[in-house]
Amino acid sequence: MPEAPAWLESLVEAVVGGMTAQGPPGPLGFRYREEEGAWDVFVYPLPVEMVGGAHDGGVVSPGFSLDLDGLRSLFDRVDAFDWDAHGVAPDDGPAIAIEGLYQGHEVWLRVLAFAPDDEEPGMKWDTTGSR
Repeated sequence: MPEAPAWLESLVEAVVGGMTAQGPPGPLGFRYREEEGAWDVFVYPLPVEMVGGAHDGGVVSPGFSLDLDGLRSLFDRVDAFDWDAHGVAPDDGPAIAIEGLYQGHEVWLRVLAFAPDDEEPGMKWDTTGSR
């Protein structure tokens, strides 16, 4: 995938700024594509692999809360702002979706509750607290 444009990186950073981790504060992933002048953007928490203790080797999806007013305020124009409890496509899962204009770009942003199935853990979390 080519390097993300600076405006897109600023959008992802702003989304991250509105998130509060509810568990291991792992990194976020994002995917994007541009078709006919419109940008489709996904932001999601990367899975975390547990290390040590009873859950050694287990992979979890970190929980988070998201400032929805802050998310909405990032856009110059909002055409739609939705919650999808099941996902648009089978691999999407639950997501907040916002469509509109961000810094002169038509964007359909989805903040997914879970990473796509093909994402590897973004970090390891020591559950024993000893490392």
